[in-house]
Amino acid sequence: MLSAAPLFSQRVEGMVRGAEAGRSVALPGAHVLWSGTEIGATSGTDGRVSIDAPVSWPASLVVRYVGYTTDTVRLDRYPGRPIEVMLDQAVELRAIEIVERQESTRMDSRSLLSSEQLGVKELKRAACCDLSESFETNATVDISFSDAISGTKAIRMLGLDGKYAQLSVENLPFIRGLSSVYGLTLLPGTWINAINVSKGVGTAVNGPNAMTGQIDLCLVSPTPEEPLFVNLYGNSQGRAEANVHVSHRAGKNGSNLLLLHGNYFGNEMDQNSDGFMDMPMGRRINVMDRWIYQRGDRAAQVGVRFVVDERNGGQSAKHLGDAHAGQAHDLYRVNITNRMADVIAKNGYIFKNDATKSIGVTMALKHHEVTSTFGERDYCGTQQSAYASAIYQMLLGTGTDQLKAGASFQYDDYIEAFNDSSFARNEVMPGLFTEYTLKRGSVTWVAGLRGDHNSWFGTAVSPRTHLKIDLGPLTNLRASAGYGFRTANPLVENASVLASSRRVIMEGELGMERAWNFGLGFLHKFKWLDRKWAIGADAFRTQFTAQVIADLDRSPRTLVFYMLDGPSYANSVLADVQVGLLRSLDLKLSYRFYDVVSTYDGVLRERPFTPRHRGLIDLAWTSNDERWRFDVSLNLFGDARIPWTTQNPEEFRFPRRSPAYCTLHAQISRVFGAWEVYLGGENLTSTLQQRQIIAPEDPFGPYFDASLIWGPTNRAMIYGGLRFLLTKRTKTEQE
Repeated sequence: MLSAAPLFSQRVEGMVRGAEAGRSVALPGAHVLWSGTEIGATSGTDGRVSIDAPVSWPASLVVRYVGYTTDTVRLDRYPGRPIEVMLDQAVELRAIEIVERQESTRMDSRSLLSSEQLGVKELKRAACCDLSESFETNATVDISFSDAISGTKAIRMLGLDGKYAQLSVENLPFIRGLSSVYGLTLLPGTWINAINVSKGVGTAVNGPNAMTGQIDLCLVSPTPEEPLFVNLYGNSQGRAEANVHVSHRAGKNGSNLLLLHGNYFGNEMDQNSDGFMDMPMGRRINVMDRWIYQRGDRAAQVGVRFVVDERNGGQSAKHLGDAHAGQAHDLYRVNITNRMADVIAKNGYIFKNDATKSIGVTMALKHHEVTSTFGERDYCGTQQSAYASAIYQMLLGTGTDQLKAGASFQYDDYIEAFNDSSFARNEVMPGLFTEYTLKRGSVTWVAGLRGDHNSWFGTAVSPRTHLKIDLGPLTNLRASAGYGFRTANPLVENASVLASSRRVIMEGELGMERAWNFGLGFLHKFKWLDRKWAIGADAFRTQFTAQVIADLDRSPRTLVFYMLDGPSYANSVLADVQVGLLRSLDLKLSYRFYDVVSTYDGVLRERPFTPRHRGLIDLAWTSNDERWRFDVSLNLFGDARIPWTTQNPEEFRFPRRSPAYCTLHAQISRVFGAWEVYLGGENLTSTLQQRQIIAPEDPFGPYFDASLIWGPTNRAMIYGGLRFLLTKRTKTEQE
C-alpha cells in the first residue's frame, strides 16, 4: 500500500553540504547537473535538491558551489534513497554571497503541461491557515466565498467551478464528493510543502476528472533533521489556530510525521449590521500521521487523517438587539458538522536488473459525514469511497521514449437526505489506461487513452494528447486536447443555495458531465537589462457536451437542476510576467480574461459570479541575509453577472451586475534563528459587499436569499503569529 509517485517521476533527491571550519553546513544555491546533459537543478535554502533522473545509467552528477571544489558523483543505477554530497572549500573566504534565490512561484519550462509550482516560500506569504487561503497571491486559481452564512469558500479555474478541476494529494484523489465544498477549509496550510497547478486537461494516467486542470498538493514529508515545527496564529476577528509537526526516525529505513491542527473562532461578528454573523463560530481538530519507508529500490508510505469540524452561524441575538431578546428559538440558525477519515497509501518498486522499469500501486479510502441545518432546512450526507490504481512504467529505445499502462478502480457510496427527500447512489467505476511519450530532439509528444465503465452511466472513453516544443533552452510552446467526464453531486456542490428560501427542483434524469478541453501555451524565460524575466501566455477552451445546469435565473425563489440543452463553453486567456527588479525585489503581473456562457432555459447567458477580467500585481522583497521578508499583492476583479431577481418586489432585488473591486494583502516577516515572527493583513482596502442577504429581517419568508455573493464578506483583517523550527544538528556539528 504505499509511495510510487517519486519513482514514477524518476527524480533523484539529495542534500548538498560543505565542510566549513570543521563542521558540516547546508549549501543553498548549489548547482547540480548530470554530466553531458542539460538536466540540472539548484539546491534550496536548506541544501536539499531534487533533480530529474538521467535517461540512462550509469551517470555522473556534477555539483558546483562558489568557494568550494567541484565534485562529481558517479551512480551506477537509481539510488532509491536520498544521497548526500560533501564539498570541500577551495579557498578560505571571509564571506560567501548567495546571488541566486529560490523562486516562490515557478513557471515550469520543463513540464509537459502549462503549470506553475507554489513552494513553501509562496505559501508563507499569506496567512495560509488552510488550503482555501493558499491562492491569495495566485491568479490562476480564483477563491471566493460561496454564501454569506456558512463561511465556505469556492475555487475556480479557467473560469469554471473547482469541481471541474482535479484536486489531489500526491496524485491521489483527495478533495471530491461531499468534501468538494468543505474540503478546502479542512486541510491546514502548514501541512502543504508545495502546490503544483497545471492548466488544461490532465494526462490519462491521473484520471478522467481533470477537465480544466489539476491542483496537486505535496504534503510535508517526515524529515528526521527537522523533528519539531510549531506555528501559532491569531487575527483581529478572534480566530486562533495552532499547528504542531513532530517527526522522528522509525527504524533504519523509515520515518514518521505526526501533524496536529486546532482551530477556534468564537466571535459573533456582524460587520454589515444585517443581524447575521458574517462568519460562523466554530472549532476544528485535524490530525494526520504519515509513515515513509525507503530501502534500496523500494519505497512505501501510508497516511491516516481524522477531522472533526463544527460551525454555528446564522442570526445573532447579540446584534439583533432587544427586539429578539428571549426569542432565541425563533432565530435562523446554521449548524454544520463535518466528520472525516482518510487513508492514502503508496508502494513503488524499481526492477533490480533494469532501472528503466518500475511498477507502483496506490490506494485512497475516505469516510465523510456531513450534517447541516439552515433555518428550517436539513441536509445530511454520508460518503464511503475507495480508490486503487496500479501503474507500470518503462523507458524504450535510447531512453527518450516512455510507456505507461495500468488500471484504476473507483468506488463511491453516497446517501443524502434533504428535508423529506432522500437520495442514494452506489457507483463502481473500473478503468484501463495507457500513455506513450515520444521525444525527438526538441519535440515531446504524449498520447494517452483511458476507458472507464461506470455502473450508472455506462462506458466512457477519454483520449488525451499533449505536445511540447522547445524553441530554445528556456522557450517552450505547448498544445493540449482531451476529453474528460465526471459524476455530478448537485445538492452538495450547490450547498450555498441551501442558505435561502429557494425551492429545489430536479427536472428529468441527471447524467454525467462531459467536456472537451483545448489549450495553447507559450513560456519564455530570458535576461534583459540585467534582469531575469519570465513571460507566459495561455489560451484554453472548455466545450461541454453534457452538463448539469444549476439554474438560479428561472425564478429568484427556485433552484432548478436539469441537463444542458444547448451550447455551454468557457474561453480563458491567461498572461503572466515575472521579473526580478532588484536582486532582492521580485514583481509579478497577471491578467485573466474569461468568456463563460451556458444555456439556461434555451437562452445563452453569461455564467453568474464570474468576472470577465481579473488582474494581480504582486511585489515580494527579501533582505540579503533572508531575515526580513515583505510581500504585498493587489487583486483586481471586474464586474460579474448576478442571477436575476427582477420577479421579486423592488425592495427584494439585487442589481443585475456586481461592481468591479480590488483587495490588498500584505505581510512582513522576521527570522530570529529558529524563530520566525510574521504580521500581515488581508483585504486592507476593506472592500465589502455591504448587502449580502435579501430579506435578512424575514429569514423564514419567501424572499430570503444569502447565496448571491459576488465579493468579500469581511472587512480588513489583521493577523500575526510565530513559527518555530527545531533542526537536528548533525554529528559533526554536535562535536
